[in-house]
Amino acid sequence: MSWTKIIGQERVKRLLQNSLRANRLAHAYLFYGAEGIGKDALALEFARAINCSSGASDACGSCPSCKKFETLQHPDVKLIFPLPVGKGEQQGDDPFAVLTEDQILTVREQVRIKAEDPYHKIEIAKANFIKINSIRGMKRESSMSRSEGGEKIFILFNAELMNNEASNSLLKILEEPLPDTVILLTTSAKESLLPTILSRCQTVQCDFLLEEDIFTALQERDGVENGQSRLAARLANGSYGLARLLTSADMAAQREEVVDFLRLSLSKQRLPMLQAVDELSSTYDRTALQRWLEVLQIWLREALLLQKTGNDTGLAWDQESLKRFVRNFPQANLIGALDLTNQAIAQIDKNGYLPLILINVSLGLRKNLTE
Repeated sequence: MSWTKIIGQERVKRLLQNSLRANRLAHAYLFYGAEGIGKDALALEFARAINCSSGASDACGSCPSCKKFETLQHPDVKLIFPLPVGKGEQQGDDPFAVLTEDQILTVREQVRIKAEDPYHKIEIAKANFIKINSIRGMKRESSMSRSEGGEKIFILFNAELMNNEASNSLLKILEEPLPDTVILLTTSAKESLLPTILSRCQTVQCDFLLEEDIFTALQERDGVENGQSRLAARLANGSYGLARLLTSADMAAQREEVVDFLRLSLSKQRLPMLQAVDELSSTYDRTALQRWLEVLQIWLREALLLQKTGNDTGLAWDQESLKRFVRNFPQANLIGALDLTNQAIAQIDKNGYLPLILINVSLGLRKNLTE
């Protein structure tokens, strides 16, 4: 990958390239911004350029370092992300050695996909937070000799998923920077990180993507047909990740689940709603449930547009149900309902109890949409 393969983010790319040209590297960077806008892709390309033998602001793609980076198997670049807790895992254990063979295979497959598609979000079952053992391993790794003579680079994806122990361990490292080491963090929830971590990183705010850039990426990278690409790009609120979700094969089933959940939330019968909460929380892990809530947000935005303008976007919802809802609940506080779902997504990020989050969403929807 080169800078030109990153979707949009022209301002951020110029900033990073200027740092490389001037040979001014901070010991730690924090890439932050909305989900799905390319923070990981920027961090990965920055890491590749830092260790490229050419010394230029754009990785050459042909030197030994760049070749090793193609599969994300570079010995001087370590990826850190949530992993399952191993059976009987103790502090100081190798975070990978304690995993089962199946879990290790899953991790390898996820890294392989990430190497091919830097916009892929690594997802591993029962991996809810970044372990302290992963952070402590950074010191051990940094002491090892470098294979290409560049920097040791650690990339922490979704840094907000560090638990308290991991956060404090990282803070100690940032307070006493490791020699010849650069740490790159990405997050969509900057406010969840310790202020002392933020103060010790050079923060890089990543921008929302332009609709046209998302439209082009969906067509060229994902093979999505013209009409669907245009619609998804328009609804994605600057997020390529959300646009991909809108065009995914399982979207239709999730739409039906969302509509059923809304109906149950508006109903006075509590037992069916509680049963739905139990099923959703047992079916979806945290990441998948966040995506499910994003689908709910799309329905609410569609209803808000219909409520305010009388028009719809043509998204493949049941338009009759949307129109019936707006007729029956003309005073519904849809903006309040959208705020509610944003809060729920943030609570999932903070490892909140999923059934309770969904119950609060259901009760909040009823309050905002009917009262």
